[in-house]
Amino acid sequence: MTEDSDPLLSIGTLAARTGVAISAVRFYETKGLIESVRMESGHRRFHRSTIRRLSIIVVCQRLGYPLSEIRDRLQELPATRVPTETDWASISNDFRDDIDDRIEKLLSLRNHLDGCIGCGCLSLDTCMLYNPEDAAAGLGSGPRYLLGDSSADLASLPTGALVSADRADPTTTKDTESMPEDAQPEQSMWHLAQINIGRLNYPVDDPRSAEFMENLDPINALAEKSPGYVWRLQDDSGNATAIRAFDDETILPNLTVWDSIESLKDYVFKTDHARFLRRRREWFESMDDLPVLTMWWIPAGHLPTLVEAKERIDHLAEHGPTPHAFSFHPLFSPPAS
Repeated sequence: MTEDSDPLLSIGTLAARTGVAISAVRFYETKGLIESVRMESGHRRFHRSTIRRLSIIVVCQRLGYPLSEIRDRLQELPATRVPTETDWASISNDFRDDIDDRIEKLLSLRNHLDGCIGCGCLSLDTCMLYNPEDAAAGLGSGPRYLLGDSSADLASLPTGALVSADRADPTTTKDTESMPEDAQPEQSMWHLAQINIGRLNYPVDDPRSAEFMENLDPINALAEKSPGYVWRLQDDSGNATAIRAFDDETILPNLTVWDSIESLKDYVFKTDHARFLRRRREWFESMDDLPVLTMWWIPAGHLPTLVEAKERIDHLAEHGPTPHAFSFHPLFSPPAS
């Protein structure tokens, strides 16, 4: 486009075409975002190509870009001629990378607002699985899972980093019944029982559940080879998907026993199990009526039943975490001998 094919417009015409108030047009000019041509009469005139520039400014503002950043980007356009397609393509490439990043963050926000975002609130049941004891605090401040980290990154933290924000804050009074940092001497006399439950989105024989079902045996085998594993509930098929403990038959139980909380954590968050944990939403509904994870201490050698496990789940749902039934936050030490 040449200057001859880029006629001059009055400020009123420019405002009408872009939907921007005349006062705003003047404001953008004072900020160096657009330029005008002064006529002998003193009136402002704008090249028609300013419509495009001004329209982009308005859209960028609505997307949350500060005026200073918009100005810096638009300064890449030529000031002495009408911008060509190549000029706009150069700016478009700069914007594209940034916009793609914003889109990714917005999608993450949309997809995770009703789940654990790694912020440390520990107010949702899923937090107990994805951010035990606010372990995400070891990855930095803020909502870690919205800022690009995932629960898989917890495995990269050094030993001892998986501590809660409460423990990390020396001004916080620690619950005397909570699990201390050092293992209790009596712990060898006690094992940890855990049951995690999920309400399937689709029946076990539905093709949309196939990937989950096909990986049950490898993940169960991985558990059995993991340090600290003691026992798991299973039927003749080798898993527990056919076992029902709830009136709602879409709820699947996974009942296991471990020699310590640390052993359970290592398996859940530091093995290939974590990869499937992150994809839980693909196969299971969000549960608001029952806790997803329930743990309790049992005498070493005792094998818990589903009736026992269901009682602990109901207790946790009604009373919150206590030594009788708890999750990853807060933790409780084994009973005293």
